[in-house]
Amino acid sequence: RNGRVIHIAHSQGSVITWLAAQRLKPEECKRIEIISFGGAATICTSEFPFARCINYYSVNDPILNVVPSAVKALKSGFSFGDGMQQEIIFLASRTGDPATDHGLLNPTYLEALVWEGQRYQSLFLSPLGQMAGAAFVGPLSSTVTWFPNFAYEMTRRAFIAMVRIFTLLWELVHVTITRLLGKGERYDPILLKTS
Repeated sequence: RNGRVIHIAHSQGSVITWLAAQRLKPEECKRIEIISFGGAATICTSEFPFARCINYYSVNDPILNVVPSAVKALKSGFSFGDGMQQEIIFLASRTGDPATDHGLLNPTYLEALVWEGQRYQSLFLSPLGQMAGAAFVGPLSSTVTWFPNFAYEMTRRAFIAMVRIFTLLWELVHVTITRLLGKGERYDPILLKTS
């Protein structure tokens, strides 16, 4: 009854969170913090009495094209009311690619996710828990931020290798079928006469 729920949503998950929030009682909302990354809906405390609402958006995220409140915040320079200016945070792109910027585990959002994890530890863990987090989670979080780039690069390389293999196989099948059907050019060896 006295605990705090930290709810993390991404993309369409923010819409699902917004719809679910309509069914909650105000006293239930007061125990929940909402952290949204690239949400298709902006969730704010002016609409629901959550303990905290933070909506992270990459300025390069294509989802901004369908979220009017986030677009309004970006265009206005956060100069409008309803407490939204503290609830929408725009992040500089870490990749420069809109498609990868939208992913939760890509560098742009992952950095904010790691920061939120550190915030949670500082607020809700005991000093002993904080020491354990510093010893084990801290080094892991710095490692995690490079992993999505590594995974993306490995996936890209694997895809290129597969395309090359399929191209070679296609050429092999094409040449084999052409020879079996007797089509195409034939080269007969030239016998040289020696005198």
